[in-house]
Amino acid sequence: MSHILVVGAGWLGLPLSAALTQAGHRVTATRRSSDGLQAIADVGATPLQLDLQQPIPALPQCDLMVLCLPPGRQPDAAPFHERLTPLFDAAAEAGVTKVLFTSATSVYGSVQGRVDERAELDSGERAARMLKVEQEIRARFDQVTVLRLAGLVGGERHPGRFLAGKSGLLGAQDPVNLVHRDDVISAILALIGADLWGETFNLASPHHPGRKAYYLHCARCLGLAAPSFDSEHHQPRWVVGDKIAQALGWRYRHTNLYALPELTR
Repeated sequence: MSHILVVGAGWLGLPLSAALTQAGHRVTATRRSSDGLQAIADVGATPLQLDLQQPIPALPQCDLMVLCLPPGRQPDAAPFHERLTPLFDAAAEAGVTKVLFTSATSVYGSVQGRVDERAELDSGERAARMLKVEQEIRARFDQVTVLRLAGLVGGERHPGRFLAGKSGLLGAQDPVNLVHRDDVISAILALIGADLWGETFNLASPHHPGRKAYYLHCARCLGLAAPSFDSEHHQPRWVVGDKIAQALGWRYRHTNLYALPELTR
């Protein structure tokens, strides 16, 4: 089994670290502050404090890194890819040759219609933040696979809170594009098990209900105020995430967004 470095053991990276250790891998996982280090140890991984704003500590020798860091929204911060440069240097010194990067479907920006991995990429600032990191990682490491994640749900990320009580929203009939954390973790384990590199995959549930109907239902599940919409259509987009299923013989667990465990408890 591999020694895997999980950078960013937060909402996604911590349960991913737990799943990797349960699968028999040796895992080192990082957190920015010391507060979360015990949680990493509790799931059987080795904790390492790592803050991109500070000098990068020596990394353990390993050949595989899973990068689960969000770009952040600080307007005065250096571009995301520049903040990652010292980490990439340290990872290369530690022998990392394989990287799995959790990117986002925001790279497609305002592209409408059916959006698969061949779709046009957006040139806006928000899309460029993630796309530049994808490009930098591919330039720095030999074997890279990118997972472009749709809107993330699961655990404390309950879809009932996303739009509750908001008004003047656009696109009541636009499709919802979400993926559950369980499926993200399952897909990452499948990719590592298949040793599949040099690929780009979308990850999105095959179920795309309309925004109004879905988010009204989700808000009701939590007893929260319903959102209201001012337009029927805005930027209708269906993110297609079936390429990874075909490549790996893998299946999404959550194929009905109304039946997510967070909505049925």
